[in-house]
Amino acid sequence: MKIIKYSLFAFLIILFIKCSPDENGTFGEKTDRNAQLIGTWKIEKVYQIDLDAEKKNFPGFATKVDITNAISNMPFSDFEMDITAGTITTKLGMSPMGSIINEGEGTWDWITNDEVNNANQELGINASKGINTNINNMNVALLITTYDGITNATPTLSLQYKRTDSKGNNVVRYEYILAKQ
Repeated sequence: MKIIKYSLFAFLIILFIKCSPDENGTFGEKTDRNAQLIGTWKIEKVYQIDLDAEKKNFPGFATKVDITNAISNMPFSDFEMDITAGTITTKLGMSPMGSIINEGEGTWDWITNDEVNNANQELGINASKGINTNINNMNVALLITTYDGITNATPTLSLQYKRTDSKGNNVVRYEYILAKQ
């Protein structure tokens, strides 16, 4: 019995000695999200999400609807957004985007920039919640849902916009999938 006790004790000591904290490695350079956003973007898909149905865990067909071509002769794909360093220009064409964002030229900036988050810097994420736009004195916040497609051969970007009711509650979310031209 003593042999088993001492063997177990020796094993635990060796285990603790061999297990040491890992060294933090480097994960590459911080990704420049400004550079990735610069360019001309056009809408490929638009989804309307009922937030109440989503909160109640309704099935996908009752929660999220593709409305890209829902309005005859008003395709969302007519919308074009040109982003340069600090400047944004929008062209609505025949798209129904006028109810969300003005046509014209204005400014944009990050809603929040996670530069202080060291883990994100090491991972090269430099994530941001989205962009604030100001076009013709109309402010619109577009939330970035994912950067997943931004490094594809044809970069894509997923933006969200939330509609509120008269009491300020979010009721509908629109997800816009844009492709870089």
